[in-house]
Amino acid sequence: MGLEKNSTAQTEQAVSSAKPGAKLDLWKISPSLLAICIDAMGFGLVYPILSAIFSDPHSGILSAGISEQWRFFFIGLGYAVYPLFMFFGSSLMGELSDVFGRKRVLSTCVLGLSASYFMMAAGAALPSLVLLIVGRGLGGLMAGCQGIAQAAISDLSTPETKAINMSVMSIAYSAGIVIGPVIGGATSSSATVSFFSYWTPFALVGLISFACYLWILVKFKETTRAARTRRISVLLPFKVIAEAATDQRVRLLCVVFLLMQIGYSLYFQMILLQLQHEFHYSTLGLGLFSGLIGTFFVVGLTVVVRALLRRRTAAYTAQVGLVVAGVAQVASGLVHVQAGQWVLAMVIGAFDMVAYTTLLTVFSDAVPEDKQGWVLGVSGSVMAIGWVATGLLANLDPVLGDSWLIFLGGVFWLASYALMTRYVRKRDRGTAIPTPAVAEEI
Repeated sequence: MGLEKNSTAQTEQAVSSAKPGAKLDLWKISPSLLAICIDAMGFGLVYPILSAIFSDPHSGILSAGISEQWRFFFIGLGYAVYPLFMFFGSSLMGELSDVFGRKRVLSTCVLGLSASYFMMAAGAALPSLVLLIVGRGLGGLMAGCQGIAQAAISDLSTPETKAINMSVMSIAYSAGIVIGPVIGGATSSSATVSFFSYWTPFALVGLISFACYLWILVKFKETTRAARTRRISVLLPFKVIAEAATDQRVRLLCVVFLLMQIGYSLYFQMILLQLQHEFHYSTLGLGLFSGLIGTFFVVGLTVVVRALLRRRTAAYTAQVGLVVAGVAQVASGLVHVQAGQWVLAMVIGAFDMVAYTTLLTVFSDAVPEDKQGWVLGVSGSVMAIGWVATGLLANLDPVLGDSWLIFLGGVFWLASYALMTRYVRKRDRGTAIPTPAVAEEI
């Protein structure tokens, strides 16, 4: 799914344990909720517009006479630069928030997001490839705002209110996933308003982000004590990955998660290009299609995951999500009927969330309590690597075509399923950390 978001499984567990008498203080956590919504909204909004900008010979961002190979190189660069910088930013900003406090770092991240969107708006309007790519990279670097906002909500919660606060956080994130692509599609199309163009959705989210920054300055109260004696290392993401590679409890899970992320990101990026190339979709159409996927993320999270976990373990449910999404994506690569792609998008969206949510739970269950923060950092870093790899794979589009790359992504899903089956068998033989059943917990 969307690049990384690390609290879905925990949120699902929190929803079920909410106490009837818990009091919801939306006013108190509203700055953090808005930051989470903006982060999710921006992710879904950007990809359809980037696909349109780099594919449109009249956008001016690239020379009209540029070769197809170079056009796909820049599409891949636009895709990859965000997760590349997110790989460093998400863990770095989280550490900085522990050292300097949540408010200072969260406000900096949200202001940075605002600046990144205004840079992309300027890049699309002028047009300037440099501004567009630099703005995209800055957005990735500032992507740690969601994790900090989640931590702040956790800081503000009591044992009685934590469950309900976490469930509302999930709603804010889900709303951003659904609303972002629709807003992006509607505000980038001149069919909606005559002066709308590729730059307008970037500018709109930039303004919303700046309003959130002001809201944080006014309303947000510091939630943690700064620990300025702690040392911060920019090499932290590499250290996390190196530790995971040598830890037998999570090493195989990392490969499973990496293949899954490559599979889904190939779908999400290439299906937008296919809809443009084969069915001539506008940015409005791409936004509505992306919004449909986001809607079925929510269906997967709120309906399918819970139904499966009433009867099975998280590991089994992850296998179901992986194989169903994989088969659906293979079919998507072979189908050239527009209505069929919309139906398959619903299946892939729902079961991507099934696999994503339960894999995070399996990650969490594989390590003791004192390693929970570490293992969530591992999953976030692995996800970023997967999306960077997919950006590079976009260069194969002129050779293989959109459909075959979507098909290839489905193969990655199925390989992930096969390795997850191997993980479960090893666990059952006692050669891996057991994953307890969590049907009653979620």
